[in-house]
Amino acid sequence: MQRQTLKLAILWFAKISGMFLLSRHLTRRGLRILCYHGIWLGPGHFADYLFMSAGKFRRRMSWLARSGFPVLPLDQAVDGLAAGTLPDGATVITIDDGWYGTYRHMAPALKESGLPATLYVSTYYVRRQVPVFDVALQYLLAKAPRRTLDCSVAPLAISEVLDLDSPTQKARAMDLILGRASALNGPEAFTLLQSLAAHLELDMAACFTDRVFHLMTADEVKAMADQGIDMQLHTHRHRLTLENIAGLAGELDENRMHLGTMTPSVLNHFCYPSGVWSEACWPILRAAGIKSATTTVQGLNFAGENPLRLKRLLDGESVHDLEFEAELSGFFELKRIAFERLRALAGRDRHAH
Repeated sequence: MQRQTLKLAILWFAKISGMFLLSRHLTRRGLRILCYHGIWLGPGHFADYLFMSAGKFRRRMSWLARSGFPVLPLDQAVDGLAAGTLPDGATVITIDDGWYGTYRHMAPALKESGLPATLYVSTYYVRRQVPVFDVALQYLLAKAPRRTLDCSVAPLAISEVLDLDSPTQKARAMDLILGRASALNGPEAFTLLQSLAAHLELDMAACFTDRVFHLMTADEVKAMADQGIDMQLHTHRHRLTLENIAGLAGELDENRMHLGTMTPSVLNHFCYPSGVWSEACWPILRAAGIKSATTTVQGLNFAGENPLRLKRLLDGESVHDLEFEAELSGFFELKRIAFERLRALAGRDRHAH
């Protein structure tokens, strides 16, 4: 807490002393791509950078609309970055996955603020309309009143009792359950999740009824597209592993096939699921006609950046307004550049000796 208080005090001084304005000028040619995910619909809060509260997202969009940062459609911004014709402080809003909370709260906030946005949609759970298993499971293991998982009683058929307050054993439980679920179809996995919730004494009925862990329906995706929100690719199953890069082509084809029935957008932009990527992806993306691909690497994008590894600025529930403004102004970007140069100098010094 003291460290955060000190950080905010430094940022406040930087802002009132004009350093944010100077940073904005020095980084004006950099493309800012904001990264959001869903809106939390359950009690309390959960998963900081995966979900944001509806009120905070609405305030962010209202501030952005008044900030003077020109917010551009993704396709226009990618073209401008390549051509060197971006307006100063050019900004793009991207949202990942296609959560129901995005439809319920983000779409109205974007419409109210008059801002364009791109939504990268993973289509498997759009079609299946069951809770996203791994995220609902993370919530269950984190929030369950019962803190021991008896794998012989739970439907896992393993003689093992795991302490969910132990990070190592909780990770073991996560791996075991995901392994079991991988052999099931969507409804069967949902039944497994319900059985585990009963075993761990957590009532998740409201979460399921309120679609806390659901993605949008196809009709809701279409409604957002009709609002003018740009729909783009995010793999069908939200899955990309570095051990099976070749599987990316099939994921793109299936994602494009399903999403193409829901939007008139030209589907030529892509977001790496879970931030997993490598240069080995690029030939596959080019062959699939992909024009840009965004990562979860934090930073701005300048002329000459490879459009298949675009950096973004991740926003979350715990990100203070001053921290958000420090990112948009480029203050944090200048700090990152300075630290990278210092590390490079230190590395050269070590090598010289």
